[in-house]
Amino acid sequence: MDEKVVGRIAETAFYMSYNKIKSIDFAESLRPNQIKCKKWLVDEIANVNMNWKRVLVLGSWNGVLLYELLQEYCNVDWIDFLDNNPNCHRDRDIYFEVNNIPKNYGTIEMDATEFSDHESYDLIINTSCEHMKDIPAVYGPTYALQSNNYRQVKDQHINCVDSAQQLAKQNNLNRKFFEGKLKMSNYDRFMVIGYYY
Repeated sequence: MDEKVVGRIAETAFYMSYNKIKSIDFAESLRPNQIKCKKWLVDEIANVNMNWKRVLVLGSWNGVLLYELLQEYCNVDWIDFLDNNPNCHRDRDIYFEVNNIPKNYGTIEMDATEFSDHESYDLIINTSCEHMKDIPAVYGPTYALQSNNYRQVKDQHINCVDSAQQLAKQNNLNRKFFEGKLKMSNYDRFMVIGYYY
């Protein structure tokens, strides 16, 4: 991330602190492992295609880091961030408002596993697959999925996998552009980019 983005993060953190808005989730979403995994994701997405009209992010958290990386490495017209936690959407709105960033995104507050309009998007991202049941891919969009084998987080990681191949199979991706593994300190992060045909 460049100094412009670091400055935006600092401005947002200051605003949240000054206004006594709980910001632990915002800070956690920007930790080094998050940056490493999201950068890996966006690098590989850009290798598939750099131009995306409509992007859906399932289990988006606040999506700030992903947004900034997509803006740097791809051309994205519109992003819908879907998460069932209203505080995630609040934190993103604050980030955009404090930094006067034009909003080319929408907010969907619901359970990602209950959202069914995948056909309206050309790219669907889910970096939180371990947190939810599988969501089978449908014909049309490209999917970029990440999960892990970090089963020690028993109350949150309910759907871990042991390989990118398993992640693809469980989510109905039968055509793949990319499969890979990123070794982290306590676990492995798996990623697959592909589609259903």
